[in-house]
Amino acid sequence: MKFYCYSEIGESTIVSRLGDADYSYYFVLKAYIPLLEMLGSVETITELDEAFIADCERSSAEGDECYLLAFAPPHKIPYELPCPVIPVFAWEYSSIPNREFINDPKDSWCNALEHFGQAITHSSYAKQVVKDDMHTDFAIESIPAPLWDQYAKFRQGAPSRAPVKDCKVRLSTAVIDSWNFDIDSETIFPATRSAGPPGSDSASDTPCESILIKFGQLNPEIMTVGLYPPEGWGAWSKTASPWIMLPSMVSGQIRLKITLSAHGINVGRDIKMQIGDQSITLNLTKDMVELEFDLEIQQPGFFISFTNLDNTVQRAPGEDQRTIGIGLAQLSIESRSQLQVNQTATSTQNTVEHDINLKGVVYISIFNPRDGRKNWEDILTAFCFSFREQEDATLILKMTYKDMSGYLDDMFSLFCQLHPFKCRIVIIHGYISGKEYDTLIGAASYIVNASRSEGQCLPLMEYMSCGVPAIAPDNTAMADYINPDNAFIVDSSPEPHYWPHDPQQIFTTLWYRPSWESLHKAYRDSYEVAYKFPERYAAMSEQAWQSQYKYCSSELLTARLDTFLKRIREN
Repeated sequence: MKFYCYSEIGESTIVSRLGDADYSYYFVLKAYIPLLEMLGSVETITELDEAFIADCERSSAEGDECYLLAFAPPHKIPYELPCPVIPVFAWEYSSIPNREFINDPKDSWCNALEHFGQAITHSSYAKQVVKDDMHTDFAIESIPAPLWDQYAKFRQGAPSRAPVKDCKVRLSTAVIDSWNFDIDSETIFPATRSAGPPGSDSASDTPCESILIKFGQLNPEIMTVGLYPPEGWGAWSKTASPWIMLPSMVSGQIRLKITLSAHGINVGRDIKMQIGDQSITLNLTKDMVELEFDLEIQQPGFFISFTNLDNTVQRAPGEDQRTIGIGLAQLSIESRSQLQVNQTATSTQNTVEHDINLKGVVYISIFNPRDGRKNWEDILTAFCFSFREQEDATLILKMTYKDMSGYLDDMFSLFCQLHPFKCRIVIIHGYISGKEYDTLIGAASYIVNASRSEGQCLPLMEYMSCGVPAIAPDNTAMADYINPDNAFIVDSSPEPHYWPHDPQQIFTTLWYRPSWESLHKAYRDSYEVAYKFPERYAAMSEQAWQSQYKYCSSELLTARLDTFLKRIREN
């Protein structure tokens, strides 16, 4: 047999497409490959084009039994293809789309699935939903992503897994740590006590990386707070204390160039600019000007902040009502030692390595913050209410989204609303390597999910396959593997919703609303177990990986897939 595995997103595009619609299908496809290789040859493709059609027709002519596994929603798969098509999709609602939204019959999954004649989904919940909306003899099977086998090395250490941590995680991506900020009810500002990333206590001997920021462009890897959206020439500040998180740490002898101007009452005003341990007084005009500074940063700097802006000017009706202090056009930073070697400035941006020291009970949640199912606000607020006075409780939020500006304003607003709290919140942004991901698994006391619905939830499956107990609901796909022996269950109840690709957003289906009170209790109970009942934690850890063996091990899924393919051939 020959399997063509199709996903619109591939190895070369996943980093730039992280968080886009259907991005997770790529990870499911990757997990499927070892399973399929047990039954035949596998070729991955990102285009259903003429080259694929020609290759498929040639393979069929040579006697290969070909199948296309299309890892995509059924309505996005073309009809006229040269071999049997098996849609492989995740589904997490109480019904499948059963009507046309505009003028495309494929909008109705009933039409699309009837055309293809078979499908694979990832949970018994979704399998039953499809059968309810199709017909009971429709050829569909539940085959989750076979993840269990790849985490054997973690299970070897599962019996000695410590629920209370004392470890270090090193990451080469953007990290936002609540302990690096001063937070009050109105503002969040880089803390003077920690100008660099965790673990950076002194200036590095290594020259800083070249940095170039153009504020008139969208910079997904640059975090700015207190600036309006870019306007081509640059961006205006909107608060009295705007700041920028740099893409790499700055230390040693540097040359900083910044192009900016002042507005209104801030023209001629003394404005403070801080980087690392260096403070510079700026006295600006209304005209844009480039300023250059040669600085020696003794304490590594990860932020550039501005203070002493006046944003209190009242404007007459009809005038621009925005509160504006300064305008930022461009910023560049170079190592002076590097400049002596090469006077040509570069614009490459490299992220600093962060050493995150973790002590106590560590909760990790992994999600796309723009996915409305994930309910991350409850994860954060329930955590802070549970551990407001506990410095030994850490929540790590790993964001699978490419643009920090898409969620950080909301996150920081919640920080201010939740103030004061002593517990720690660490936000990890962007794509991380497999080795870094493994390090996070080793640092986790618990994996947290508070979703309204799940098609299978790869992070939950991965962590539990390693023996990490969960805090999670037992609805939709999670009902296949979440139980009181391996998790602190978050109660949930049905709630009206709409199919994700319905442009009219008509309430035609259900998802499940988690109970905030139950999530809060799960946090408190899990913390108590970690400190007081290690034998119960060890039992939950064992039950976690055993439940995943029954759900997503290749040993069980290979036979299920083989039986399903035989059924397709017989039909």
